Amino acid sequence: MATPMNNLASRTAIDHWVGHVLRGESCKEIPVLLRQEIPPLASLMGSRGGCAVQCQHCIFRKEEGPKPFYTEIEPNVLSDILSQLSGPGKLVHEGRQWLPSQVSLLAAVTRVGHSVSVINNGQYATPSMLALCEEEGLAIDTLDVSVDGTRQVHNLQRSSDIAWGIAMNGIKHARRILRPEGKLTSLFTLTSLNYAHVQETGELVTTMVDEWHVTTMSLRPGIEHVRAGAGELAVALEQLFSGRFASPVFLRCYSLDDFVALLGIIGKDTARKALKNAMVMYNAIVLDVGMPLYFYPMSMWANETLVIDADLWWRMPYSVAYTLTELQAGVDAKGNNLSHFNIAPIESRMDVPLLYQIAADKWWSAIGTKCLPRERLALEAFL
Repeated sequence: MATPMNNLASRTAIDHWVGHVLRGESCKEIPVLLRQEIPPLASLMGSRGGCAVQCQHCIFRKEEGPKPFYTEIEPNVLSDILSQLSGPGKLVHEGRQWLPSQVSLLAAVTRVGHSVSVINNGQYATPSMLALCEEEGLAIDTLDVSVDGTRQVHNLQRSSDIAWGIAMNGIKHARRILRPEGKLTSLFTLTSLNYAHVQETGELVTTMVDEWHVTTMSLRPGIEHVRAGAGELAVALEQLFSGRFASPVFLRCYSLDDFVALLGIIGKDTARKALKNAMVMYNAIVLDVGMPLYFYPMSMWANETLVIDADLWWRMPYSVAYTLTELQAGVDAKGNNLSHFNIAPIESRMDVPLLYQIAADKWWSAIGTKCLPRERLALEAFL
């Protein structure tokens, strides 16, 4: 749940971000608080390769190759990490594939009280996988099955003739692996391929899920051609406002450029009012623009999640835009420094609070100090 700006005694890093970017206050407390705010969840990269569909918007790179790269993590090690997070210890399985070998791992951490969510394209819902989940007694808290359009559009965006059928089968069987009170959601990644199909997709999908989430792309080099431009975002936004959806709709944006474009489409007066009344939630600001619009400033990403990568390294958010080869070398193919993404190998008895301070310092030095001035400058036009 989003909350108003906290009082001075309990303000968080994102509160100070709002104060600095939207009100011109000092930013000196942001890095101090950011290093204290241990992430509320961990993201497990089940594998880097081997996905049966090749989404044109995928942040994972094709150079990763088809072979999954995953080193098993012991349940007690994972549980110990989750126990040191802020909040109740949430795990999100985000990797490209949810492998059968990981079912017992997820079941083990749920048995000791941790919350587990899975993001999937529907591939999980094979008879053998469902039987294995039931055999292990796995019941997860949230399952997101991504749907990026109606049949033809979804298949086009995912470069597959079978992707739609996989997704619909995943939604059909979702309740079999959810807790009784668990939540079924669906993510629609907005691109130049599906922007004109937002309304018809939403009106269909929201009859089947508990929440529908629409997000602009997380951009990386090589997929610029499917990024929705300002005109396409305007079409999509109009459809979101005019659609008749059967479940709650959330608009999410991780890109500053896309966020600014959306505010421009909404209109300066409405955007100004929404910004001045911005709520905060973890590392996001939430605007009421007729529906909840979440913006996640890149300067604040350090406290979003602890990424457990497929080679069992703790990495920072957005690291999956680079290959494991690049991350392990500490530089990308163009020679750019990537060392700030690498925190520590995953091992037993990790001191998560201490390592997180190192992670937050790395992020702030490499990313935060560069992004924050840009974020402030970009939003000044609406204030």
